[in-house]
Amino acid sequence: MSPTLVEGDWLVVSWANEPAVPKLKALKVYVIERADRPGVFVIKRLIEIGSGENAGKVWVEGDNEASTDSRQWGWISESELRARVIFRFKKANSKRGRK
Repeated sequence: MSPTLVEGDWLVVSWANEPAVPKLKALKVYVIERADRPGVFVIKRLIEIGSGENAGKVWVEGDNEASTDSRQWGWISESELRARVIFRFKKANSKRGRK
């Protein structure tokens, strides 16, 4: 999720009680656990909520174009979204915003 998030940032997240996060919102950041990689959590931005033939699916992307995300995976199941990021604490010695 670089440049939005950097190593050392802390995230406050709202974990889902069920496999899918209720009230999905486009452009918000979520914690994802892919079905084929249990126990591995990644952070991605929800770009689009599927409808029609893609109902129950979402399109997610990292903020970096080199990110591995729906651009490679395609649509993923809503059930792979485990939490929504509520707040970020910036790394204490982050140089973001400094010139």
